[in-house]
Amino acid sequence: MWSCSQNSGGGVTNVSNQTLKEAITNSTDQVSTAMNDISSSDGYKVITSGNSNLKSADVSATGDEMFSDSITLADVSGVYEYQDSVLNEMQMHWGYGSYMYNHFKMIADTSLFIIKLPESLAVHHPEYCFYKSQRDTDTLVNNFVITTSKYSYKYAFPGDLSYSLESDIAASDTAVGRLDIEWTMGRSDMPYSYASTFTFASGYAVGMQAERTDTTRLYDYNLSDGGQTLYDEMVQWSKDDGTGTYTKVHSLTIGDVKIVHTRIAGSDSLEIYKGGELQQNATVAVVDNSSENDSDAEYTTFCNKYRDYQITFDDSTTVLLSDLLGPTRDTMSQLFSSMHEMKFATHLVNYIAWNVYYRDKMKLDN
Repeated sequence: MWSCSQNSGGGVTNVSNQTLKEAITNSTDQVSTAMNDISSSDGYKVITSGNSNLKSADVSATGDEMFSDSITLADVSGVYEYQDSVLNEMQMHWGYGSYMYNHFKMIADTSLFIIKLPESLAVHHPEYCFYKSQRDTDTLVNNFVITTSKYSYKYAFPGDLSYSLESDIAASDTAVGRLDIEWTMGRSDMPYSYASTFTFASGYAVGMQAERTDTTRLYDYNLSDGGQTLYDEMVQWSKDDGTGTYTKVHSLTIGDVKIVHTRIAGSDSLEIYKGGELQQNATVAVVDNSSENDSDAEYTTFCNKYRDYQITFDDSTTVLLSDLLGPTRDTMSQLFSSMHEMKFATHLVNYIAWNVYYRDKMKLDN
């Protein structure tokens, strides 16, 4: 079997001519190069942005027994700019009054949902977009633009959710990246499906997928460059209702090297492949850093630092995968965790969309 991968100079490397040691070293170098580029980009700041003091939109909705609504792109379409705050009183449940600061004024019609605000607020202080800031923010330039071409938020208490988002992001007229999210939850045994992808202006893309049903759990984290997979880690747990036994498959792909760990009913196998071929003269062992209390598949991943792999090559030398990646794994852990939380969407885009929607619904002035 012949296999190839693109090297850092843009050429093609014949992986079949490399040893396993060369292949894993070159592949981890490619991942580190990609993560260094990503971590220094504006897109990375966007993904990892968010203030823990600002309650996320998905939590505030699903925690409210009275909340049940549907918001579409047509409901919030328009061009909105950050402005001096306007204070309005809103009549809430049971006749009680509440106050909301409005920082966004509609300045033009469009079929899209376009938000213009200062970059420093979007990335570092999104909470200032919804409350009266104690700092002077009214002189800031609206140089950060979020152009949303797909938006749908449908929620019905106590647990039905359908959410879609597609947004292009730019700062100072320069493209930062594109964010895509698809998210559904249901009440029957709490099925859950979540997928998010952020494509950077450089062409790198990071993605996270999570699925849960009463018999399966799946998590997948991936990093790619164009159509080339640089890193992919998948954990899948499935239960056989008939026998009650679990099958746990954990696979990790770095370039053309793939490690597969399968456990089922007392059987435990661990294999390593290069270019799709099983490496008969190499072995791999798991260094488990997780706790027995970590009962969810998400908490058994390498990228989240719950496990490590020790590879023994055919020349009897050994290496830890974490040593090959070094500090890159810390950056990956933060990046993939942020792709799941996606505070940029829940703390910023959703809040502004809700602000626009309910102001229009309650006929509040801008």
